[in-house]
Amino acid sequence: MLPSGRTLAGSAHQTFADALSRSDDLLSMDCGARGTCGQCRIRFLSKAPQPGEAERRLISTTDLALGWRLACQQPIVAGATIEVTPSKGRPRTKATSPLKSRVQYLRPGISPFRVTLRPTDTWNPQSIDRALARDMGERLDCSVSALRALSDLPRNRALDIEGVRRDSQILDLREAANAIRVLGVAIDVGTTTLAIYLHDLTTGKLLASEADYNPQRNLGADVISRIGFIRSHGSDGLSQLQSSVLDELNALIQAACQRCCASMRDIYRIVVVGNPTMLHLLAGVSPVGIDQSPFESVFLNAVMPAPSTLGLQAHPEANLRLLPSASSYIGADTVSGVLATSLGDRKRTELLVDIGTNGEIVLAHNGRLIACSAAAGPAFEGAAIRDGMNAVTGAIHDVTLAGDKLHCVTIDDAPAKGICGTGLIGAVHELVLAGLIQPSGRLTPSPVWAERFRGEGKDLRVALVDEPTNVALYQEDIRAFQLGKAAMRAGIDTLLHSASVSPADLDRVYVAGAFGTHLKAERALGTGLLPAIPADRFHAVGNTAGQGAAMVLLDEHLQSEIDALAKRIENIELAALPEFSRRYLDQMAFPLSG
Repeated sequence: MLPSGRTLAGSAHQTFADALSRSDDLLSMDCGARGTCGQCRIRFLSKAPQPGEAERRLISTTDLALGWRLACQQPIVAGATIEVTPSKGRPRTKATSPLKSRVQYLRPGISPFRVTLRPTDTWNPQSIDRALARDMGERLDCSVSALRALSDLPRNRALDIEGVRRDSQILDLREAANAIRVLGVAIDVGTTTLAIYLHDLTTGKLLASEADYNPQRNLGADVISRIGFIRSHGSDGLSQLQSSVLDELNALIQAACQRCCASMRDIYRIVVVGNPTMLHLLAGVSPVGIDQSPFESVFLNAVMPAPSTLGLQAHPEANLRLLPSASSYIGADTVSGVLATSLGDRKRTELLVDIGTNGEIVLAHNGRLIACSAAAGPAFEGAAIRDGMNAVTGAIHDVTLAGDKLHCVTIDDAPAKGICGTGLIGAVHELVLAGLIQPSGRLTPSPVWAERFRGEGKDLRVALVDEPTNVALYQEDIRAFQLGKAAMRAGIDTLLHSASVSPADLDRVYVAGAFGTHLKAERALGTGLLPAIPADRFHAVGNTAGQGAAMVLLDEHLQSEIDALAKRIENIELAALPEFSRRYLDQMAFPLSG
């Protein structure tokens, strides 16, 4: 297999997608390996098998002739040599954006202590744990890890001991010469992206952050396709989804620890957020049922397993908490966003919009918190578009047209490799303004831009960057954007209507998520993604899911607040409302004004 040079192992009844999903090569299968998305393209460098119906439908004649096929449609052939396009980079933007926090008190519930343990009294010997409690002057219990540490300590002299405690339980002990670091991790398990934030629990300082793609997207771009994978593969499918995300989270945590010369054993507290399906998969609990009416989850309340139960690497006595969700589609990530933005704490009508694969919207109005979820699809994350990528170095994140000149702005000003979500909306907005995209979404060549238009039919595209990368905006990319923006906007309009609120009544709109961090208000307004209100009412607030998780990590007293928020949020099921479908169809078109 190229370019890695590795050999894939598999049996004849498996597909190349089955084998690749267990390798380190990230291969998108947005449809969950059902042969409908065309994302899992591999190229046969040896004799290519005959294409199937799905491949003839999704791959151009030229590419078929070059040996391109779909990994999910091709049974493994012994001795075949294939090419897999490598990942275009790691999505660091989500994790490296500064975390804004309104934590007033540093109260993680985990604290270090220091004590001098006197040597054994030969006239009145007692157990070491009782001697420790005597020297600390209070009644304490020792964890098994602490007892093991005690058993290794010399008792013929006084010892300066450093330890870590939670309430009246001692979690760990070491001689003072081996200083203990007390660290905690906030984790955001996104459908497309994983992000972790490593904090010093004694100072509250963010020490390091890491992000990467969620490897579960190998088996489906969204929650529905991943649940479908479990329906098809049973417990083996659930195990595969769980182990893939746990392996990646452990790798991210290890990388963050290495950056600050820490050990994963120094992690004593972990707080996790994500949508309900992601949390079920992380916990190894089947989410089957979330995808069909009545959309029932196994759990919504906070869950506190031992890290070792899941396979997360940390101190054996670490405190792990999966934060609560409000409903099967309004998850802990959204509830954390409400906490982070103080939504509903002010006497204002405010809206929180988290734009991503699963778009969540929360309205604060007259003391109520009302929410809905819209299946926006992965286009806003740079997935499901032909030359799409996440917001990493080399991604086109904005496009401008001036006269007959086209200018692409890339992250870090690096050579263009592809186009991310904000680049997609920038390109679409500019082409709509120039009349090259009709309100219906149809690409329409003009004489001025004739040289930028290539192909025809499903391959019709506008070249954004020529050789050597040939990044282009395809007709199908515009359609993917329309589907996502129609879902988000119809969700917003339906939610506002349910509370008798008009867009003009909104005092403030918070746009969350990595996509929202770099989203320009005029782009969102010009394409109809967000309602037409003054641009100064929009506020990009970054990864509020990660912010809320960090807040709870650093102040355990906020656990009761976020539990109450999860129960307070009212949920609206958009699929049950006929007006949502009507608004969805209406919002497919772009505004006539551009």
